[in-house]
Amino acid sequence: MENELRPVVDTLPGLVWTALPDGNVDFVNRYWCEYTGLGVDEAYGPEWQAAIHPEDLPGLLGHWRSILASGEPGRMEARLRRFDGEYRWFVFLTRPLVGASGQIVKWCGINTDIEDHRRSEEARRAREQHYRSIADSIPALIALMTPAGEVESVNRHVLEYFGATLEELKGWAAGHAVHPDDLPAVITAWKRAVDTGEPFEIEQRLRRADGIYRWFDVRGLPLRDAQDRVARWYVLETDIDDRKRAEAMLTGEKRLLDMVAGGRSMSEILEAICRLVESTASGCYCSVVLVDPNGTRLEHGAAPSLPASFINSIIGRAVSLDTGPCAMAAYLNEQVIAADLASEMRWAAHAWCPMAMAHGLQACWSTPISTTAGKILGAFAIYYDQPRTPTPQQQVLIEQFKHVASIAIERARSDTALKRSEARKAAILDSALDCIVTIDHEGYVTEFNPAAERTFGYHRDDVLGRQLADVIIPPSLREKHRRGLTSYLATHEARMIGRRVEMTAVRSDGTEFPCELAISRIPLDGPPSFTGYLRDITERKQSEEQLRRSGAYLAEAQKLSMTGSFGWNVSADEHFWSDETFRIFEYDVSTKITMQLILDRVHPQDVPLVRRVIALAADGQDIDYECRLLMPSGSVKYLRIVAHGIRDQADRLEYIGAVQDITKRRLSEEALGEVRSELTHVARVASLGALTASIAHEVNQPLSGIITNASTCLRMLAADPPNVDGARETARRTIRDGNRASDVITRLRALFSKKDPTNDPVDLNEATHEVVVLLRSELERSRLILCVELDDEIPPVTGDRVQLQQVILNLILNASDAMSSVEDRPRHLVVRTERDENDLVRLSVQDTGVGFKPQDEVRLFDAFYTAKNGGMGIGLSVSRSIIESHHGRLWAALNDGPGATFSFSIPRRSENPKYAGNRATVWTPGATDTRHIMRNS
Repeated sequence: MENELRPVVDTLPGLVWTALPDGNVDFVNRYWCEYTGLGVDEAYGPEWQAAIHPEDLPGLLGHWRSILASGEPGRMEARLRRFDGEYRWFVFLTRPLVGASGQIVKWCGINTDIEDHRRSEEARRAREQHYRSIADSIPALIALMTPAGEVESVNRHVLEYFGATLEELKGWAAGHAVHPDDLPAVITAWKRAVDTGEPFEIEQRLRRADGIYRWFDVRGLPLRDAQDRVARWYVLETDIDDRKRAEAMLTGEKRLLDMVAGGRSMSEILEAICRLVESTASGCYCSVVLVDPNGTRLEHGAAPSLPASFINSIIGRAVSLDTGPCAMAAYLNEQVIAADLASEMRWAAHAWCPMAMAHGLQACWSTPISTTAGKILGAFAIYYDQPRTPTPQQQVLIEQFKHVASIAIERARSDTALKRSEARKAAILDSALDCIVTIDHEGYVTEFNPAAERTFGYHRDDVLGRQLADVIIPPSLREKHRRGLTSYLATHEARMIGRRVEMTAVRSDGTEFPCELAISRIPLDGPPSFTGYLRDITERKQSEEQLRRSGAYLAEAQKLSMTGSFGWNVSADEHFWSDETFRIFEYDVSTKITMQLILDRVHPQDVPLVRRVIALAADGQDIDYECRLLMPSGSVKYLRIVAHGIRDQADRLEYIGAVQDITKRRLSEEALGEVRSELTHVARVASLGALTASIAHEVNQPLSGIITNASTCLRMLAADPPNVDGARETARRTIRDGNRASDVITRLRALFSKKDPTNDPVDLNEATHEVVVLLRSELERSRLILCVELDDEIPPVTGDRVQLQQVILNLILNASDAMSSVEDRPRHLVVRTERDENDLVRLSVQDTGVGFKPQDEVRLFDAFYTAKNGGMGIGLSVSRSIIESHHGRLWAALNDGPGATFSFSIPRRSENPKYAGNRATVWTPGATDTRHIMRNS
């Protein structure tokens, strides 16, 4: 029967084999032999193991033994050597064959090539990691969801924004982080998208990990399968909070200015300002108090959300230092911040803080409202029910609100004065900050205020009675202006009345400039007349241009690193920083940045490096370097700075760059250290095979003594009469030899154990002696003449004893291997310790072997480079890593005669333990030093 099945088995496309119940192979098919290039006799028993990759064999055998013990079918993977020497991955499937008695009579197995499958899986995982890296680098929240709307995966920005893990996000209910006001619309949009399978887009507010809501533009795109069914949803959430705030602020400001231009009452305008503040800076209460005409007491302006009892307690207070924050701000004409009223000691004389806290207020920021000339108009206050300090962004908003409030108050008071008395008209016009020009129904100028005189360069008397179009309108627009006025008079269509528009005006010298215009009709009987309020917005336009350039800088920096960005005008030493760059350097955004301020933050040890980079930048070279910052708190940050130089239209050198905080990368380097530790352990284990004979000799000697002494002891005790004293002495020698064997095993376990590196005092002579004793028999068998020259005066070093012994072991074994083929001269091996310069301790291993080629010197310490047959190429690479981790150096040099010398030097132990190990963290190892040529002993 077996002979009949053999041809069938030989034709199977897999590698088929069988084994006895004890696991020994007793049959392989023809394809197995053809693939491995081994004969049938070479496959039986344990001989088949020669075809297994050495790295996979221990695991395979262990798994095979567990399968034999369990008696159950099993699956294993390992690399199998093909007849041409190439290793390929195979899956080993085995199943027991049970006889009639229920006992396993044979094991049957088949090996299937899975090399291509593994490679495709690795390629797939690499592509997935690549796509994840791309998703993590996109400055937006990206989520992958099931067709039903359940979270599958998200990018890094989602986890950071919500401060949650992926598993936590999966457990959140629908709309968990959506603002309650936005939730109904979000649910409706999402349900419609799920039902129809169509893309959706919606704006919503999402709660950040710190509880703050920010606006996002959310877009959902369906991914369809071959049957056109939605397989997944890609959701892109882009932060538009800053844009929404800017839009709301711009809209609110325009509405307020329209109210001013439309002649609305001051109380309405101030109340609108307060409501705009409260809607823009959520969670606050806003009020505006005015200073009376005498400048001595506070008057009510607006406070739509504060209790009347609180407002009434403020109105009428004297403008002074001790009556409250608003009065103090108006008195000093400077901002007054009371971040925590509970701990505030000012204004105690009038018990202002207890009164405010009784109304539930805990913080107050008061900002004076004044004219450009410095005249105090009132105070603008923001209150919170929790202690709080204004952020730089809030300070910017406060300045904008204060500016609008000052315009509103000024305009309102001016309008009121104008309505009360025509006699005060000139004074109002004179005090106006903007240009005010009035015209009659035919377009002739009837008033031209001083601001208009300064702006347009005309004297008032020179323009009165002239057509407005001929005075301030550019020639190309004059006919359009005349047609517009004629059309309004005919139809009363107020397309421009009460609106703020931007236009181009012309000065008396013919130069054109941008201005903002608001036109209102003067409510008087008779033919209509109009007042135009014009503001030169040249500076604002320049600011907008600067903002556009800053946006370009930011966009370029985002392409580089997605972190803080900056722009640098080299010749003018002008710096343009993003908010993130200010945060990294821990400077306030209002700080004017100079190169000296940057150097003040740089770690003192890295200042020379940064100065060299600055010098290179002057030549227009691109910048890419790393340095450290020493912060005021004492903490250290690691930065990577990348920048690209460009020339502007004036051929001035500018840099656009990015600053990346790479402090967290140090955590990754620790993980890399663990991997290196694994490689170090592999190298130690690899050395174990080379010491097998020596270890056996070291252990065999005391074991032989134990056997001999035990036999002698038995004979002495069996004598008549027993020789008790002799037996006792023999037992002592037995104990002595047992301890010798135990010491050998203890040293081996210490050398080849796997444990975390330590940083302890190490006697290098003692550590060297232990390695030499362990290798003694191996060296004697290799016919080496060993000379050990240990300097008794060398100081101890600090490091990991086992790692240093591994380096010594590797160097001695390498020296032994280098002399294994030497027959024409003595095989001298010298192990020497001595003091080295710069307070270092050196150990050298000198041999008279074959040496190495000078051109191979730079490659000796590269990973996986070896000049030995069968070598792994990791011994010297691991040794160099160990020595460098001890802040030392490992090098090789050819002798004057035959052979080579391998040496390492490491720092001696610090005398002051407090500063032990306190070494520079920015350090670049130098090239292998070939100047130290060891003398030939």
